[in-house]
Amino acid sequence: MRFAGPRPISLRSRLAILFAAGSAMTLLLTALLLWHNLNAELNSAIDTGLEGRADDIVAVYRARGQAVPEQDAFAQVVASTGRILASSPTVRGRRLLGAQELRRARAGRITIDRAVPGLGTDARLLAVPERTGAATAVVVVGTSLETVRRAQDRLALILVVVGPTLITVLAVGGWLLAHEALRPVGRMTAEADTISLAEPGRRLRQPPGDDEIARLGRTLNTMLGRMEASFAREKAFVDDASHELRTPISILRGELELALAQPGSREDTERTLRSALEEAERLGRLAEDLLVLARSTSGDLPLRRDRVDAYAVAERMAQRLAAAGPPEVEIEGDHAAVDADLLRLEQVMTNLLTNARRFALNRVWVTIGCSGRAVEIVVSDDGPGFAALLLPVVFDRFTRSDAARGRGAGGTGLGLAIVAALVRAHGGTVEAANGAPLGGAVVRVRLPRADP
Repeated sequence: MRFAGPRPISLRSRLAILFAAGSAMTLLLTALLLWHNLNAELNSAIDTGLEGRADDIVAVYRARGQAVPEQDAFAQVVASTGRILASSPTVRGRRLLGAQELRRARAGRITIDRAVPGLGTDARLLAVPERTGAATAVVVVGTSLETVRRAQDRLALILVVVGPTLITVLAVGGWLLAHEALRPVGRMTAEADTISLAEPGRRLRQPPGDDEIARLGRTLNTMLGRMEASFAREKAFVDDASHELRTPISILRGELELALAQPGSREDTERTLRSALEEAERLGRLAEDLLVLARSTSGDLPLRRDRVDAYAVAERMAQRLAAAGPPEVEIEGDHAAVDADLLRLEQVMTNLLTNARRFALNRVWVTIGCSGRAVEIVVSDDGPGFAALLLPVVFDRFTRSDAARGRGAGGTGLGLAIVAALVRAHGGTVEAANGAPLGGAVVRVRLPRADP
């Protein structure tokens, strides 16, 4: 039996936890700093009070001898031998300093924190040496630290009680803030879940403002637009491919059915079979063209790059097409080497020349030359040129210019689309225009130049 794993924590909950953890760390650091500052201030105040009292006793000792001011409730003057010279009534008869502490006090001012009878278990003593001639006396004053401990305990209680409460309030506030901030994301998520291809043009409601959420909404709407356009192109591609395949298949089927229904003479049968073979060859070329386009779109088109003479390829392809009759193809330029797949470059050149010959009146002109790190191949003709409305989409699949350039039946509309796909697969560029040098259509291809 399979058990489902723990349910993932929502983003708003993670933000609330992160907010609470950050608040707890901040509160802890603040509490430590407050505790440290409070201790420092209280200890400084106690030390300042003890030093003031000791200075007063030293002044009285110098003026009167061994007296301790009556207002000082806990003070003692001890000789260097340990004999008590003067004491407050509360400590009379008791030595405040041990022998070791007295030896340290004779050497310099010391502070001692320990239990002191009369002050409690937590007290502080300040011992100050006073030299008068050859004799040395030690002035000792003390005070209880109970007030300091009580202040520390109250602060700790406040922090223990208020801290968790404050953290809880901040966590809830962080959760509510995250919930409010992410509400548009939840709305867009629910709305995006209902969008389908059956509703072209539908977009997510745009959150107001120009923050990250609003930019996310705009980005998602832009992505939906691109996806919609891509699906539309794919649908058009499938529709056009189906149409192109249906025609030769229908012809091929009709020819074969006719041959079976009316056997006729040997010549009639041979003519029927040749017509069927032509349609089969057309189907093969169309399938190959569709495969090239599909692989180029997915990035899976294999290329066997090598150093190829572009001029020689153009010349060879022109000679092959010359058997079909005029117009002739004129080639000028340099024997420039490109970094390309020979078979794919031949396919590019064949499609360019075929397209130009189909619409040329008398001339097709090919020029080849180097331009920086690229080789430029320009194929132009003296035909009517591309229609103005056709120029932006001339390299799209199944785009035909028969009506615009007015000469007989054209091809499948894949020739220039394959040229663009193959050129871009090589890292080159292709563009179409009308005009010079012959006044008709001009297709300009730039391919990477091969290293010398």
